[in-house]
Parts: sequence; structure tokens; C-alpha cells
Amino acid sequence: MSAREGRARPGRGRRGQEGVATVEAVLVVPLVLIPVLVAVVVFGHLSHLRTVLDAAAAAGARQAAVGGADGPAVRSRIAAELSGGGVSPGSVSVTVEPAVAAWGQPIRVRLSTTGSAPIPFLGSWSVPLASEFVTRSEVTH
Repeated sequence: MSAREGRARPGRGRRGQEGVATVEAVLVVPLVLIPVLVAVVVFGHLSHLRTVLDAAAAAGARQAAVGGADGPAVRSRIAAELSGGGVSPGSVSVTVEPAVAAWGQPIRVRLSTTGSAPIPFLGSWSVPLASEFVTRSEVTH
């Protein structure tokens, strides 16, 4: 018997078991990676929605500070920011307090909406999202 015949070949298991690890990987990897990919997409969408709300609240508060009051210009500025971010302005609740502010008085703009977190085969959850921005009026009435 030669030295070569007496050694087991490295990397070889029992006969017929050579492709088992590959088959296991093909079956398990999608079960792990697909849910992770879906979670990244869903949470990315919710994060984008929150960022758009923050930007729209800041723009609306700035417009309210310049005008010293809530009005059509404030509402159209908020709607433009929301539309620019791909969010329907009709789905967002807008609150501006107070309606008229004296010079230096805080003006608070609140935006709220409900986002959805759809998970395939598990359903969809409603996620409440809100943003608030406070600035001071720059107009004397």
C-alpha cells in the first residue's frame, strides 16, 4: 500500500455528502437575508418619511416666523416641502400655534401622520410619526 492510498483526502466527507453544505447554504441564506433586506427597506422608508416631516416643519415654522402668523403662505410652504419629499400633503395633520404671534413669541409647528410598515407574509403595522419645530416671530403686530 502506498503512502498516497492510506491518507484520507482533505475536504472530502463520506461518499454522497459532498454537496450537502452547498444545499444547506442555498436553503438557509434566503431565509436569513430576505427578512433583513425587507427590514432595511421598511425602516428606510419610515426614516425618509420622518426626515421629510422634519424638513417641512422647519420650513413652515420659518415661514410663520417671517409672517408672524399662520396663513396660506405657511400652509403652502409646508405642502411644497412634503410634496418635494414624495409625501402627500393631504395625509399630514398640520398644527400652528399660536395663530398670530407678537415679536419674539414662540411659534410651534407640529406635523403628524401615520406611516405603514408592511412586512410580507406577516401583515402591515401603522406607525405614528410626528415632528415639531419651534421658532420665534420676527414681526411686530
